[in-house]
Amino acid sequence: MDRYTKAFVVAALVYFFLAAVLGAWMGSAAAAGWVQFAHVHFNMLGFMSMMIYGVGYFILPRFNGRTLHWPSWVPLHFYAANVGLIGMVATAPERPSTGFALFAGLSVVSVAMFVINLGATMLIAPAEEEEEEEEEAPSLRPQAPPPPQVDIHPDMRVGEILTRWPQTVEVFVANGFASLGNPEHREQVKQIPITLRMACQRHNVELGPMVARLIASASGTPAPEPAGAGVPRGTAGRKGKLSRGEPIRPDSVLGDILAAYPETEKVFRKYYGDGCFSCPGQATESVKQSAMMHNVSEKEILTDLNRAAGF
Repeated sequence: MDRYTKAFVVAALVYFFLAAVLGAWMGSAAAAGWVQFAHVHFNMLGFMSMMIYGVGYFILPRFNGRTLHWPSWVPLHFYAANVGLIGMVATAPERPSTGFALFAGLSVVSVAMFVINLGATMLIAPAEEEEEEEEEAPSLRPQAPPPPQVDIHPDMRVGEILTRWPQTVEVFVANGFASLGNPEHREQVKQIPITLRMACQRHNVELGPMVARLIASASGTPAPEPAGAGVPRGTAGRKGKLSRGEPIRPDSVLGDILAAYPETEKVFRKYYGDGCFSCPGQATESVKQSAMMHNVSEKEILTDLNRAAGF
């Protein structure tokens, strides 16, 4: 979770505690009218809404294989939601008043920001990333532009690229995606909504050059030099890469572990169940991240994974 996504969850827990305190006050003494107002709104706009905001921002874009449409809105949404709620509670004894109306309006705006941002993320197809190209004389250009039918772009699903242009698997493998060399893992990746942008971010691979290599491979033109050429096998492309013969680490990606050590499947089934094998997170999540998501002991699952792998 990023800073503000986590902040929404922390704020939700704080409001939940405050609502509980106010509820105890209401039940044990004759409390003022604003106390009931604060109790209800700390529960609804504080605990429930803030928790939905935090979890929604984290889960929904990820499981739709997209990045948040307007990530810069999240900090604004966080402050608008909190200022609006606290302002409404502070001015509740005076309502109806101009101050209360302004804070209530701010709360409505914060809700609208969440709805519009997530709605756009899930319903609007991402625009193709525009990249500035240096103007060069035609005679100095290293290669001809790709044919128009090759339309690989950063927000295309990795599975779609592999399906439409099977030959690109060699480019993926040469640039740090060694697990895609395993046919079974490749078929799994084709079924999950991981975009090229997301995959490159997770594998620490430069997006622009990777797109160029894939286009070159798909169109049959000479490909640029792969990133990490000359680097020992198993280290090219990104940190956390796993090859058979290496111990499983906290930053090892689940899909890479299964590709290198198929015998670890029983361990993942034990801790995460059958859903692990159809989850989009398999292609991007590390052992550490998945253990945190599933509330599992990182130390225990690492021990069992390495034991299954023969260490």
